[in-house]
Amino acid sequence: MSYLVLARKWRPQSFEEVVGQPHVVQTFTNAISAERIAHAYLLSGARGIGKTSVARILAKALNCAQGPSPTPCNECESCVEITGSASLDVLEIDGASNRGIDEIRELRENIRYRPAKSPYKIYIIDEVHMLTNEAFNALLKTLEEPPPHVIFIFATTASHRIPITIMSRCQLFEFRRIAGDAIVEHLRHIAQEEGIEISDVSLRLLAKEAEGSMRDAQSLLEQMIAFSGKNIDDKDLLEVLGVIDHQALLDTAAAILNGDAVRCLEIVERLYLHGHDLRRFCQELAAHFRNLLVAKISDEPQKLVDLTETELAELKEQAANVSGATLQQFFHFLLKGEEEIRRSSNSKLILEMSLLRLVQLPQVMDIDTVISQVHELEQRISGGGSSAAEIYPREEDLGEQEVSSDYSATEEAESAEATTIAEPVGARWDDCIERVRQEKPALAASLERVSVSEPQPDCLELDFNGHEFDYEMVKERESFGLLSRLAREIFGERVKVTLKVGSEEIRREQRMKTDRQRLQQQKALKHPLVTEALEIFGGEIVEVRVGPEKGK
Repeated sequence: MSYLVLARKWRPQSFEEVVGQPHVVQTFTNAISAERIAHAYLLSGARGIGKTSVARILAKALNCAQGPSPTPCNECESCVEITGSASLDVLEIDGASNRGIDEIRELRENIRYRPAKSPYKIYIIDEVHMLTNEAFNALLKTLEEPPPHVIFIFATTASHRIPITIMSRCQLFEFRRIAGDAIVEHLRHIAQEEGIEISDVSLRLLAKEAEGSMRDAQSLLEQMIAFSGKNIDDKDLLEVLGVIDHQALLDTAAAILNGDAVRCLEIVERLYLHGHDLRRFCQELAAHFRNLLVAKISDEPQKLVDLTETELAELKEQAANVSGATLQQFFHFLLKGEEEIRRSSNSKLILEMSLLRLVQLPQVMDIDTVISQVHELEQRISGGGSSAAEIYPREEDLGEQEVSSDYSATEEAESAEATTIAEPVGARWDDCIERVRQEKPALAASLERVSVSEPQPDCLELDFNGHEFDYEMVKERESFGLLSRLAREIFGERVKVTLKVGSEEIRREQRMKTDRQRLQQQKALKHPLVTEALEIFGGEIVEVRVGPEKGK
């Protein structure tokens, strides 16, 4: 006898052998026992999960010499013929290659004839959604009132493409994807019967690659047996199937969480040299961060994550020190990275930049943690700790403090407030400032803060009231030349502009005020409450504003 692949050799031959579809098995078993057999069934679901196998088992159960019985004997002539696809009364039709109206008309002619030697004439139409609309319409009347000896069993992977008029005439059974544990258990049974040595890790990888399809899992196992023989090594499986090693996902996630950009690039380089699909790696990494989030928020993650106990323990350990919000953020950016890889011709470059982007992202704190830490900070403040008032120094302490001179002259001038702002003495001075603003706006801003004495026939005196920055800006040769020219045009050709920075007392007072403000800013930056708030929220200080002085 010719060799049978595992998927055919281990095809279920009775309802008891069907894996992962208990709702379907129980319904058919009870219906056959109660002799409540419908004339049409529609089996829907993903590939390789048992639709055609269940259809054959149902056909055997109805046409068995010992039946109809929910447990066909698999020994009588009818059961053997159905198993070998040689029964005259059980016809399997491929809907993709027999999709036209002519084939359906021929079927309608044939169903009038009674079965050759069985109780029922059963038509199994696989991929029925491939029939044309005309073929479906031709089938409607026959499907609604078929002869009593005819049963239709339709199988499809796309039930949404079947007309509602057809679905309403059938009993619909939705087949589920087979759970990973069920696939692992069945593959382990097959391996034991075939004398194959394979680890649980490899079995789980096969189940994961099968994506809920038992037939795909059996085909992958067949491929590994062809490569490795009777002893399948985990490394061989990773090499042949191109599966991403779980350790590589752990290492990459750890590098991202630790901010290790170099390690991320090294992992991508190793995967690239080994020929792995980098887009698939990005998908697997996104799934890994999803699993990290599940392990963090679920009390029983083993029900939601298809991993071994050891891998699950590693997952919990890695998720312990990172917030759920951060994991969600990383997952979102990986999905965007996968989409960019799909559109790009240079997948390695896009993956590297995506991982570097994740490394540089700040970790997000859960809102519950933020609220609890804010409450804790409030309690410490209200419980007798350092108050906000202690941030600002007393004026008598100024002589004992050494003020840092990190501020530039520009910053010092901008932080200073004008002590005395004199109103311009007339409309002509306003006109002068407007003329200056048209040619040099920055110079006009400095002139607005000066006091102007009543112009004399030959003198225009500007008092800067201790604002040395404004004084230096106006004194600059180009600026002073512009001001002098415009003053002569407005006040007369003989006018002479003089600049006065202010009395020594005013200047000293202005410098002391600037020093006090700078010292208050430095004290605020170094205050323990401010430091602790920065550690809690992970932010940065953008600006320090000094309040009004006492008595002002």
